[in-house]
Amino acid sequence: MKKRLYLLPSILFLLFFAYGRILLYLQKDISVDFISIYAPALKDIGIGILILLFLYALSKVSLIASYVLALVLGIFHLANVEYIYALDHVVNLKDITMASDKEFIAGTLFHVSFPVYSILLMASLLASIFCQRKLPLLPLKTKRYSLFAFAGLLILYLALAVYSSGDWKNGNFVSASIRNSVALLTFNDEDLTDYPPDIERQINTSQQLKEGEYLLGNHTGKKNILMVVMEGIPGAYSPANQEYLNIPNEIKLTSLDKIKAHSLILPNYITHNNQTIRGMYSLVSGDYPKLDASTPKAYEYLQKDPSYREELLPKLLKNRGYNTAFIQGAVLEYMSKGDFMTAAGFDTVIGGESFSNPYVPFGWGPDDKAFFEQSQKYIDELNNKGKPWFATMLTVGTHHPYAVTDDYAKNYPSRKAAAVAYLNEALSGFIDYIDHSSFAKDTLVLFVSDESHGVNDQPFGSNWGIFAAYSPDINGQIINDGVFGQKDILLSLLDYADPELDAYTTGRSVFRKYTEDSPILFASHYNGDVFYSTEKGTVYQVDNSGQLYSLTSENGELFSGKYERTSLSDSAMKKKILTYRNYIDKSSAEDQRIVITKDKEIPLADGSESIITDGQFITLPAESYVDVQVDYAASAMADPDWLVLKFEDYIGHKSVRMIDKQNGSGAITFRFYNKKVVYGYAFNLKTALHSNDYSGADKSIRINRITAEFSKTAPSAAPTATPSPGASAGSSAAPSPTASSGPEHVEVVDMDSGSE
Repeated sequence: MKKRLYLLPSILFLLFFAYGRILLYLQKDISVDFISIYAPALKDIGIGILILLFLYALSKVSLIASYVLALVLGIFHLANVEYIYALDHVVNLKDITMASDKEFIAGTLFHVSFPVYSILLMASLLASIFCQRKLPLLPLKTKRYSLFAFAGLLILYLALAVYSSGDWKNGNFVSASIRNSVALLTFNDEDLTDYPPDIERQINTSQQLKEGEYLLGNHTGKKNILMVVMEGIPGAYSPANQEYLNIPNEIKLTSLDKIKAHSLILPNYITHNNQTIRGMYSLVSGDYPKLDASTPKAYEYLQKDPSYREELLPKLLKNRGYNTAFIQGAVLEYMSKGDFMTAAGFDTVIGGESFSNPYVPFGWGPDDKAFFEQSQKYIDELNNKGKPWFATMLTVGTHHPYAVTDDYAKNYPSRKAAAVAYLNEALSGFIDYIDHSSFAKDTLVLFVSDESHGVNDQPFGSNWGIFAAYSPDINGQIINDGVFGQKDILLSLLDYADPELDAYTTGRSVFRKYTEDSPILFASHYNGDVFYSTEKGTVYQVDNSGQLYSLTSENGELFSGKYERTSLSDSAMKKKILTYRNYIDKSSAEDQRIVITKDKEIPLADGSESIITDGQFITLPAESYVDVQVDYAASAMADPDWLVLKFEDYIGHKSVRMIDKQNGSGAITFRFYNKKVVYGYAFNLKTALHSNDYSGADKSIRINRITAEFSKTAPSAAPTATPSPGASAGSSAAPSPTASSGPEHVEVVDMDSGSE
């Protein structure tokens, strides 16, 4: 009887391990029958048994190692549960770098979605190791046999994982993560770079903008434009889309019914990839974002000489007499959106630092109600300048883990549903503000999304964006059933703002009805799938293992309640799609030198810490020396003052450098060697002032430039000024030998590699 009790934790773990799937179905409100769920649940139990067996074998070799591996596997499973809940995808190990970014951690772990489940699963897993050792499960008499058994079981599991399903609904979560990650790392199509000369027209369109029938009637142009970008909101939440496509959804943005009498709706609207910086780039550039997870084009845009940069939407509207402003809830330093939006041409750039007194404390920024209410003063100030204006607002409250209180969330089936309901209330109040404003009759308002956090039972639901335009120019509710994407917004707004726009402009406008379909590409960098469509209702998919499929919708629209999925052996079509993707993803900056930020003035207060930059998610080339250089100048520093610069990345590099009045300006280079290609590399740089100066002088540090440079050969060591006592702390290697270099403080900090 006693021995049977030792089996209890293992049985509980297997039940909890499999219950994660049921929990997600319940929380995501997905209807599923027993026949559909029993096979994947049995897979979960089978994988769970295999995990317990190789943890048992490992415990016979090293008990500590078995507990550590159990923690890793348990956390990996729970991370997948959170990821599926938020984004409808399993974790891609190429994105795991985000899990060490402090801003990402602060926002994402602000609230754990399933705390009771997480505690029970981890407790039962750890208890299983302890209790299993009391049972003679396997006759492993020596550590050598135990090690062989562990290795054999681990190899068996990895083989099963690699050949398992990459879809969380059909396979075990952890196995699906491993399968997708291995497929992304091993699938090679780099040789597909023979681009046809007319590739731009093949991936965009050969249509002329004004070939389409204009849908808004007559207007004089020069009207205000407000673009409200809602974090992660899919088109499935639009009541008009649900009715038109006959795809019901329990979550509804009913606030959009207020604009129904003067609105234009796009049911077939695409977000080309995932991640905010990619969606925002596409919205203001008229270009595809990269379809993979490599360095975003927004960073590459910052590398270009300002004299030769393409003019983006804010600058193009500024040239037409508009004042411009960008307002977001998150801090501007994260993903360097503040730098990009300034370079894009916005006159005023406002971030989460400018918002106070939120109704709901939230790691990513102000909740949606606080954001919409406090943004009104910035819109009013812009309107009072007496010129037409263009403003873009970016919310953050519907980002996982969602800016709602626990009490508010209790009234909804999930925190995601609660967050959308909270956004709906905030949006309703904001629409009332617009309707009662002095600019109501002279303003076009767009409600769009930066990305989609996924839609149940949609094969490309993480690319279904929302679009609704609201203006007195629009009579009734117009449904434009054409297929459009984020890249079409730039020309659409120029089409609206400038009636004199060149009639021969190539492209498409959402405000026009076209008789022919247009090609469009989109992807999910979570699992590496690429999609291509030239005819509404049919989408070609190349999955992360290189298999080609066609997806045909039941209703003839891009999005449907049902699809017919067919495996194809059309090598020419597959080659074409992958060639197009490679063309879109090719780097314009050649990844030799990336300017992270420049010309930034940061006010300093004694004892407080400020973020300089965070969340870059850039690509590090293989076998390269990486130099992150910070060129700075501190002002108004007194003799007893000293500044701290804290550098930290997910690889494990850390360095704390101290700056005093003697070396108040100069450059610090953080250097390490990177062996393999790293996607999504990010580092965190913060500063803090320590002062005994009571003169009241305003103190600040100016960041002239932060760059990341890559070279195949070791850069020569730069001369460095002697650092102040205690200037090095926490770095993984001692700084280079120092020498006097006059008034300019130049320091190189060599750090050991850990980037494999």
